[in-house]
Amino acid sequence: MLQALFNIFVILALYTISRLFFYFTNLEMFTDITFAHLMEILGGGMRFDLTAVLYCSSLYLAMSLLPFPVKWRTNKIYACVQKYAFFVPNALGLLINSADMVYIRFSDRRTTCSFFSEFANESNLFGIFVDSAVEYWYVTLFAIAIVVGLFFLYRPYKPFLNLKPSYYYILTSVLFVVSGYFTVIGIRGGFGAFTRPINMSNAMTYVDKPAETSLVLNTPFCLMRTIDNETYENPHFFADDQLESVMSPVHPAPCKPIFSEKPNVVIFILESFAAEHIGFYNPVSKPFTPFLDSLMSRSITFRHAYSGGRKSIDAPPAILSSIPKLYESFVFSSYSTNKISSVADVLNNRGYHTSFFHGAPNGSMGFEAFVHNGKFQHYFGMNEFLNDPQSDKDTYDGNWGIWDDDFITYFERSIGKLPQPFLTSIFTLTSHSPFNIPEKYKGKVPEGKVPINHCIAYTDIALRHFFDAASNEPWFYNTIFVLVADHSSVPVLPEYTTDEGLFRIPLVFYIPALADNKCDEAMFANINDSSETKRIEYISNYPRCDSTSVVSQLDIFPSIMSILGYDKPFFAFGQDIITQPKQHNYAVTFQYPYFQVISGNGYIQFDGKNVVSVNGKIPADEKADMIRYLKAYIQQYVVHLLNNTLY
Repeated sequence: MLQALFNIFVILALYTISRLFFYFTNLEMFTDITFAHLMEILGGGMRFDLTAVLYCSSLYLAMSLLPFPVKWRTNKIYACVQKYAFFVPNALGLLINSADMVYIRFSDRRTTCSFFSEFANESNLFGIFVDSAVEYWYVTLFAIAIVVGLFFLYRPYKPFLNLKPSYYYILTSVLFVVSGYFTVIGIRGGFGAFTRPINMSNAMTYVDKPAETSLVLNTPFCLMRTIDNETYENPHFFADDQLESVMSPVHPAPCKPIFSEKPNVVIFILESFAAEHIGFYNPVSKPFTPFLDSLMSRSITFRHAYSGGRKSIDAPPAILSSIPKLYESFVFSSYSTNKISSVADVLNNRGYHTSFFHGAPNGSMGFEAFVHNGKFQHYFGMNEFLNDPQSDKDTYDGNWGIWDDDFITYFERSIGKLPQPFLTSIFTLTSHSPFNIPEKYKGKVPEGKVPINHCIAYTDIALRHFFDAASNEPWFYNTIFVLVADHSSVPVLPEYTTDEGLFRIPLVFYIPALADNKCDEAMFANINDSSETKRIEYISNYPRCDSTSVVSQLDIFPSIMSILGYDKPFFAFGQDIITQPKQHNYAVTFQYPYFQVISGNGYIQFDGKNVVSVNGKIPADEKADMIRYLKAYIQQYVVHLLNNTLY
């Protein structure tokens, strides 16, 4: 057992040495890394190294830990097979990892399985490899040295020879179970219901910019994690000079701010708050969201709003960065470490304090890594909640994190301490399977046809508590609130069981200064500027229930930019829906294997090559425009993903 641990530590040490050599070999790529940050990167990298090493050593560990008879273990052939079961896959991993020390200069990222499709038609790949091995001889020598070191540092496994057979089998069986448990934890990168298996995007937690993720990650890990990932190719629906005219995610036109002061921005991302559960949309659901219904009647509320995906992890990229979910979740793709834009990244440059709150254990769901990539300055999770002296420490729900009411109260209390102007977002969690609520609320909130209904009603109460408290704060009337669901939930009403209805969510812009008539002409910027008159008039039509616009989560980011008057180009797949009518009045969703473009007259499904179905009464000219828009949308996404230009 001790010999197996020693061998694992040896290979981990060799990966750390490789990381340092990688750093010094490509020093020009990492010129601004301090010693303290380098230590953080080395520590974070070990987490990914452990996963790769445990994968590569799985057969060796099984041979070392399974309670096989002693006579097997003392057999020379068994010992030889065991040694090479450790040496061969780990040596191969180290060699592949070393090759990226050179290839990184051309790819800007660690090699993933997309490499094999990118170079599938390259006939001279072996020749290129040989030439590179000679040109970068110092990397070749290093790779040979660490592989030789691995061979000679290996320690053969020594069984417990002095134990009685009964004791031997009991001890080895216990060691196998315990070691197997911790091996699974090591491969997953953590344990618990809230922890997804570690993936490439988690590297963003340890870096200051995306380029540094290549230093945190190792190549075997990246290959293992992208085996089943989609590989993208430019579909070439349009020529390059045509594409921009059909659909462009670059917003070049500068605009002026609507308000004279810089307003704060608060974004609520509500777990599983499907439109079906909201009384404002459905009278049958009225008992569940009385507070949200009242707020929506005093806001700009959209009747036809859609999520881009059906999972929680799809929501932050869509809402905060206006990046769609196409083919697969961006966060789980091979391109998750790409540089991206976000509402936080843009507003950091305008003097905003930016933060993200989520009541689950820090690092869960991959949210912390994503918002770090999006340049949010601070992340507040369960750790920060429990460290707050005013927090009730007995508020863990037993599954996902802190109960919504308690964490939203902490959120409101924390906002008061933030420097203004601020952008902050909170992702709720209680309205999630197994759909429990705190004991003190049981029997006091309405039940529905599905278990999630009483969770929706509970979180609605938590929202009421937040706004009751926030309305007395000095920052309240200088704040824009956005409330949106991450995705829908299991549908009950027939209209929500369709391919279109499965994506229906609430989307609300609540501006208290307008709702409570606290906004006089002096609060409007550029009121005498004729070029801005229409934009100001459009938002001044408040409150309103917009039943003609077809909107999605991706429209939130550009809408905030328009209200705040961001005067530089920015990248977003959505459109402004608050200060002007939507130019392309469509929403795009993806539900494998179909892309779906939705208009006010129906929706069209597309499999990437052909139109599969047309649903609703869509005029012929609109149908043609919807298909053109969807194709351009897909092509823009793939091209920017491949070129690492999602910003």
